[in-house]
Amino acid sequence: MPATSPLIFSYVLPITTIMKKGGISMLKKILTLITVLILCCGLLTASAETTLPLTANTVELTFMGMNMNSTRVGRYDETDMMKYLEEKTNVHIIWDMIPQASWSEKKNLTIAGGELPDGFMGPLSLTADEAQLLGADGVLIPLEELIYEYAPTIQRLIEENPTYRASITSTDGHIYALTAMQDMGFDSFSSSIIRQEWLDALNLPMPSTTEEFYQTLKAFKDNDMAGNGNTIPWTFLYQESADLNREVKREFEWIFQAFGVSENPKHVAINDDGVVEFTAAQEGFKETISYLHRLYAEGLIDPEIFTQDRTMLTNKIRQLNVGCYSDYRYKNSMASTEIQDRFAIMPALTGPHGDKGWLRAVAGMNEGAFALTRACKNPELAIRWLDYVNEPENNIQMLYGMFKPAGWTASEALVPSETEAGKWTDNTALRPADVQLNDWPWSAPIGSSPVISTKEIINQYIATRANNVYKEETCAVYRDDLTKYPYNFPYRFTLDEIEELNLIQLDLTNYVFRTEAAWISEGGVEEQWDSYLAQLKRLGVDRYVELYQTAFNRQK
Repeated sequence: MPATSPLIFSYVLPITTIMKKGGISMLKKILTLITVLILCCGLLTASAETTLPLTANTVELTFMGMNMNSTRVGRYDETDMMKYLEEKTNVHIIWDMIPQASWSEKKNLTIAGGELPDGFMGPLSLTADEAQLLGADGVLIPLEELIYEYAPTIQRLIEENPTYRASITSTDGHIYALTAMQDMGFDSFSSSIIRQEWLDALNLPMPSTTEEFYQTLKAFKDNDMAGNGNTIPWTFLYQESADLNREVKREFEWIFQAFGVSENPKHVAINDDGVVEFTAAQEGFKETISYLHRLYAEGLIDPEIFTQDRTMLTNKIRQLNVGCYSDYRYKNSMASTEIQDRFAIMPALTGPHGDKGWLRAVAGMNEGAFALTRACKNPELAIRWLDYVNEPENNIQMLYGMFKPAGWTASEALVPSETEAGKWTDNTALRPADVQLNDWPWSAPIGSSPVISTKEIINQYIATRANNVYKEETCAVYRDDLTKYPYNFPYRFTLDEIEELNLIQLDLTNYVFRTEAAWISEGGVEEQWDSYLAQLKRLGVDRYVELYQTAFNRQK
């Protein structure tokens, strides 16, 4: 008889004790928890095998999600990949895709109104906290038993990836939503890109300190390197999304590292001793803001950082008016090799006190990508469909496009061509040649697909991922300077903690963002610092940090 896991054994109580403590209902809860623990520990192996079609007659499922690529993707049910999946499975997906700008409002109205879809699908459709709250309220159904019974591919991927498992498991032990994952085999982080040809023209070295960076930007401006007064020394997106309840991309936060602060959208970082700190209350935060104001006041930072969107940023880059910019997908913004060759990756800068670092994030983890609601009449079929989507050959095509992107018929075998050792030479072969890498209509719905793509799956089919080469290049530049803990550590809170955190977080983060922006543009951080710290106290910063510390201690 195999040894019992200590983790599971601790939950196995005598039946008589269970009955005394809560009767049948408690017994059911205990048995459910044991099942979840067994699944999560990888002690059982699902026996289900994929047989096609998944159902004899066509069955419809309705999925609602956030359309992150509305300008590049038309009707999802008309994409080649969706047609292929329907033909193979006999499952017809009805898509209710909502533009990103109105997603939160539409989602909340749908939940409140009770007219639920079969499920939510798409990266960032739900936050981890939302999924747990909706699960506790009975809006979402637990997925772990469905996965064990009907989704061997997904179960294997969960078992083989502990970080992924942690990202989907709520504090009550249930899995209410799956995370979309693209594991490229390296960490993810924003890059700082500088105009190498301008450095060469001015005979300037690559900046290595914050002071050298200031002098470089000043030289770009003073010499009007773009001409006709169009020079923008440094630009970035101050805040890409107004939704403060999710991870907000802020592409300039790497500069805080030079002042010893791991600043991020939640303003929470873990130091090397495992202690949670509120980054926006540290002395280094004040010093960074003072430095940024200096640059802003001298016209070295784009005055439109607070109002521009990604399209505006991209246009400035492509018009070659920018000396330095910060972006997590910088080569996509450049569009062409001719523009790319004019720039170089700027290494991490050393600050006035010798600090140096780069903020890291867990690569390719987008929570809330797949969840089923209580309205789903065919949850077994839905999870079997998703499991088929996650089989390696479908998985890779959901990410990069059909193996036969032009002129194929669904009855044809999907066989890679133009291969190197049986692989696609690069993923650009899976898009039209006349379409830019970042602009081509993806074959998968909702931006990146509801799939769990490991580096092993990706490398099985594609020799070189052209759109990720730059990420590998970036990794080589910043690897030695990365923070120990990722800023998006998978914190998981209890229901009570979520309720309390929600009462604090929005007011606290809004206050920080509002004050920070005013200080960068208008100054005043030194004079107002003490009153700012006092207001943080009144807004509950100490309890905010305590809640994150408790969650970190639970997960580590």
